[in-house]
Amino acid sequence: PYFLDTNYSVTTSGFYFNRFYPDWDEERLGGRIGVGRQLTQQISVNFALRLEDVTLSNPDIPTPNIVTKAVGSNFLSTARVGIAHDTRDAPFLPAAGHLLQFNVEQAFGDFVYPRLEADGSQFFTLYSRPDGGGRHILSVNGHLGWTDNDTPVFERYFAGGFQTFRGFAFRGVSPEQTGTKIGGRFLALGGL
Repeated sequence: PYFLDTNYSVTTSGFYFNRFYPDWDEERLGGRIGVGRQLTQQISVNFALRLEDVTLSNPDIPTPNIVTKAVGSNFLSTARVGIAHDTRDAPFLPAAGHLLQFNVEQAFGDFVYPRLEADGSQFFTLYSRPDGGGRHILSVNGHLGWTDNDTPVFERYFAGGFQTFRGFAFRGVSPEQTGTKIGGRFLALGGL
């Protein structure tokens, strides 16, 4: 967080991907720019702007209305504001402390909708050798998300796969319409 030896951070990213989901094909091209400020040793705030072109094609038939609305090229732009409280002893492989984050995102452009997300992780050292090595760490984490009715299908919540919900196929946990997974407006995940 020390851009030019200040308490500010600057992030930029660009991306392109093409995915062939079971219910449609999706192509994304975009970027993100963000600015953050560390207020105290443990509290920071950030702002990010995201611009993307999202193209949906080849939807399954029958096609639910929410998917039909998104077929073709869509311009997606969002502004995001967040706050974080971080007491971890290390940013990578922490052994103690917590990280709590709360974000509010507003989309504008082709789609207008709000999104609220909260993430939390707590880390406990259950055992370590006298020299500090061989640590056994217990990590408890959770993720909550909510988005509005006007959220396009490609921005809704899906779960499944080893990173979100083991035992289910990638994007396999979702509401369905006419056999097509359309994503949810609410997400609650927890892990240990």
